[in-house]
Amino acid sequence: MSKFQTVARILATSVLFSAVALPAAAADRISDFSLIDHNGKFFQLSRHADQDAVVLFVHDDTRAVRKAIEDYDAVVAQFADQKVAFYMIDASADGSRAELSKVASKNALTLPILMDDSQIVSEELGLTKASEVVVLDPKAKTVVYRGAINDTLEEGSKARRASKPYLADALTDVLAGNEVAVASVPAKGDAIAFAGASAISYAKDIVPILEARCVTCHQEGGIAPFAMSNHQMVQGWSPMIREVLYTKRMPPGQIDKQYVNDFHDVNHITVAEAQTLVHWIDDGAKNTDGTDPLAEFSPVLKKWNYGEPDMVLQIPAQQIPATGVQDYRNLQVPLNLDKDVWVKAVEFVPGDTTVLHHIIAFAYGPNGVSEFEVLNQGIGLGAYAPGNAVNTYPENSGFPLKAGGGLLLQMHYTTSGKETEDASEIGLYLWDEPPARQVLGGSAADLEINVPPFSTKEMVATKKFRKDSYLTMLGPHMHYRGYDANFKLVYPDGKTEEILNVPNYQFNWQKVYDFKDPKFIPAGTEMVFTGSFDNTEMNPFNPDPSQTLSWGEQTWQEMFFGFFRYVEADGSD
Repeated sequence: MSKFQTVARILATSVLFSAVALPAAAADRISDFSLIDHNGKFFQLSRHADQDAVVLFVHDDTRAVRKAIEDYDAVVAQFADQKVAFYMIDASADGSRAELSKVASKNALTLPILMDDSQIVSEELGLTKASEVVVLDPKAKTVVYRGAINDTLEEGSKARRASKPYLADALTDVLAGNEVAVASVPAKGDAIAFAGASAISYAKDIVPILEARCVTCHQEGGIAPFAMSNHQMVQGWSPMIREVLYTKRMPPGQIDKQYVNDFHDVNHITVAEAQTLVHWIDDGAKNTDGTDPLAEFSPVLKKWNYGEPDMVLQIPAQQIPATGVQDYRNLQVPLNLDKDVWVKAVEFVPGDTTVLHHIIAFAYGPNGVSEFEVLNQGIGLGAYAPGNAVNTYPENSGFPLKAGGGLLLQMHYTTSGKETEDASEIGLYLWDEPPARQVLGGSAADLEINVPPFSTKEMVATKKFRKDSYLTMLGPHMHYRGYDANFKLVYPDGKTEEILNVPNYQFNWQKVYDFKDPKFIPAGTEMVFTGSFDNTEMNPFNPDPSQTLSWGEQTWQEMFFGFFRYVEADGSD
C-alpha cells in the first residue's frame, strides 16, 4: 500500500498546516537541518557547504516512483563528477530503518534515503508529492529549485519522452554560478499526507514536554546555559530551541531511535513531541492559557542522582591554571577499607565542569597499583564525562574493592582561560552481601590512527569473547573528529547483529549505554566497533583540519575505543 494518500486528504491537512508555518518557496532561506538515513548515517545540511548543491528526491515504494528513480539516476550519473550531493528523502513519517533498508535492497537503490519521521523538514522545504525533487544551496541555505525532474513527470503532462530536463538545467545553472532560470515546476505524483496541526496549548501540551525532556538540565544551577523557568524564558529562547531540534543537537547524545528502549536513561524526544514544539514555535511560541505551570514547577537540583552513597570520596582539590596543556593526572587515593566490599553503582559529582573533561576510576589492591590489572578493567568502576555521571551495574553483579586498596583516578583537565580549582567527589554504592557475579570490562580499540588532513576515514576494531557472557554496557570514545559510532556482534554461526548505532557522535556529550536487559553473548562471538573520523573543514568541531591525526591523550589528538562491560555466565543460565 502506498504511504502517500489522496490529494483530498492532503488538501484538508494543508489548510491546518498553513496556519503554523509556510513552506519555503524557491530561493527562500531554510533552516539548517539534520536527518538519519536508512543506513543509520548522519546527514546535516551545513556539513555539505563544500558542495555546490544538495538534491533531495521524494521517495516512496510505488511503481510510479520506481520509474521516476530511473530518471533521477540518469541525472545523478550526468553530474557524478561535479560538486553535487544526491539523496532521497522519505517524508511519509511511517518508514523505519529496517523497512527502508529492505526496500532499498529489493529495488537495488544505491543512494541514501533520509528519514524525516517528524516531517518538520519536509514541511519547511515545501515538499508535497512523491517523485518531486528539491535543489538546495547548502552554503546560503536556500531552495533554488523545486518540482519535476523533467517534463514526463510534470503535473498534467502526457509526454512519454523527456524533452525538458528541468533538474539537469537547474543544476547546470547552479554550477555555472547563474540564477536558476526555471525555479519551480509542479510535479505529478501521490501527495504526502502531513499530520494535521491542531491547536497547541502551552500549559497542556508544551510544558509537559519541557519538564520531561529539558528541565533536568535547563534549571537554575543546572548544566545547561539557561533555565526554562517560565514561559517568557522559553519564548525568548524559542528560535534556539527550534534550531537544536532541527539539527538534532538536543536532547544531547541522541542515538538511533530503534535502540532507545534497549538502554537505561537515553536522551530522546519523540516524533510527536518534536512536531508539537516546532509547530508551537512557528506559531509564535505563545501562551494563551492564562496560566504558566512552568513558573510553578520547582525541580530539585540533586547532588546525588542515584541517592545517598554508602561512601563518599573527596578527590584531592586540583589547581587548574588559566591556560596551557594539561597532562593527565593520575591520583592514587586509598580507601582505608578494613574489609573487602562490592560496589553496585558509582556516581561522580564534578567540581568545576568548565575544566573537568573526564575521570576514570580504576581499582588497585593492597599490593599497590598493577598496570596489568588496570589495563584489563576497561573503564574500571566507572567514568565521568559530560552527560555521564552515574554508572550502574546489572542486577546481582558488582565490582570488588579489596581491603587495604584504593582507587587510581585518571583526571583530565582542559583550561578555560580562568584559573580555578576542581574539587570533585565520587559516591560509591555498596552491596550488603557479595553479588553473584563480578563486573568485567574491556574495549575494542585501535591505537594505529592515521587520518590525513582534510579527509574522512572509517576505522574498525574488534574484540572476541572467549566465554559465554552477558554484555551489560557499551561506550564509544573518540575526540573532536569522531563523527559516528556503531557496535555489531558477529556470532559463531556467522550471523551479524547491530546492537547500537550512534549516528551523530558528540565529543562534548560522552555517554555510556547500559542495557536494560543484559545481552547473552555465546563464547566465540566477536564485537565489531566501527567509527568514522571527519578531519575536514566541514566538521564544525575540528580544531585543525590541516593536521594529520594520530593517537594521543589530548583532545586535539584522537582515540578509538569501543568500551564495554560484561559479566561471565555461570553455566546455569
